[in-house]
Amino acid sequence: MTNSNVALKIINVNDSCHEFKVLHHLQHSSVAQANVGHPGRASVLQLLDHFELATPHMGLIFPVMGMDLRSRIDAQHGQRLPKQVALNVCSRVALGLDYLWKCGIAHGDLYSKNVLYSAPAVSQLSEDEIMRSLGKPVTGRVRMKDSQSTSPSMPPYLVRPVSIRGDDREVRIADFGNAFFHENPPSHLSTPWHVRAPESVYMQPLDKNVDMWSVGCLNFEIITGRTFMDSFLADRMDMIVGLKRVLGQPPSKWSDGLESNVRDILDSTPARDMGFYQYLELNYNRNDAKLLALDGYEDEEEIPIEESEKLPPEFTETDLVSLTEILSGLLSYEPQGRGTPSLLLRALSRLDKSYD
Repeated sequence: MTNSNVALKIINVNDSCHEFKVLHHLQHSSVAQANVGHPGRASVLQLLDHFELATPHMGLIFPVMGMDLRSRIDAQHGQRLPKQVALNVCSRVALGLDYLWKCGIAHGDLYSKNVLYSAPAVSQLSEDEIMRSLGKPVTGRVRMKDSQSTSPSMPPYLVRPVSIRGDDREVRIADFGNAFFHENPPSHLSTPWHVRAPESVYMQPLDKNVDMWSVGCLNFEIITGRTFMDSFLADRMDMIVGLKRVLGQPPSKWSDGLESNVRDILDSTPARDMGFYQYLELNYNRNDAKLLALDGYEDEEEIPIEESEKLPPEFTETDLVSLTEILSGLLSYEPQGRGTPSLLLRALSRLDKSYD
């Protein structure tokens, strides 16, 4: 790390010591050492070093990374990744997750904002080169409302973030603040609602299989450029309704335990009259009018449809059929039926070979 640019993350040990334990485990545990040659290790952001600060803070040192996957998709022409780029990202994320699972770790918060593009060239740039590339930092002074005094940990100013594009071929899974050891799952998830596993939405016991739901949502987003569930102001009720519309009725052992008012809304929500293939195809081809019609909105004036540029499809009907088989397995109510990262890797490999 001598004379290299790095990224710093300052954590409060009282609040985030678990993150450091997971990162330390991935560096020094016997199971991590046994998997040091796993190809997926390169798809997981590794801790370079750490240092103590004034109690209770700690500094974590990481490689400098590029923009997150969601930002890259949004910046892409047509807001959708090219076919081969998309398949490469899907495979690399699955490979990284396979490595984590073999080390006994579930990520617990795997979604597009926590997948970053690598930026290896940045580590060796001089300060002048970085300033020329990113521009002068834009800062703003921090002010408290109602003339309250600032706390000792409050910074005097904030810096507007900037993005580095990064390497098109390499991504890494990042942010282990919600990761957990397989044998010690949490009671709830902090993942954004629109990518939260159904068992968490229905307040059921959790296990490592929440990661397989997450990677299913992620692959859907990578392929279509859209989230599997609507992300706009999503909450628990939106998820219960949205999941039924796409996946149908949840397991009775889950729905029977719902609050009566929530159960009434669930019972009154119709499932969409379509299979998973059609849902994937309509989102991939941005056919919003058909999606809204399936929800009973026949009049475009009820919900205005925002016009956006539609790219010509790269995935064929046969491709989408194969992807439907993969995604419908991952995006299942039943946690035990979602498979494993290694099974996903094999399926993606077969899909990729079919294009050769």
